[in-house]
Amino acid sequence: MDGVMGMQMAQFQTNYTFALMKMSMEDAQNQAAAMVEMMSSVPAPAQYGFDVWA
Repeated sequence: MDGVMGMQMAQFQTNYTFALMKMSMEDAQNQAAAMVEMMSSVPAPAQYGFDVWA
């Protein structure tokens, strides 16, 4: 019975680790999407040494 409990604990630990990693990756994805959205609202810098918008 001790081996079965060990296997269940190992499975639980693996599932828990994967759940934390998935949550962390989703958070990073949301942050990256927010950054892309923020950067797209800012015009690109002038390619040459003068500003054509002035």
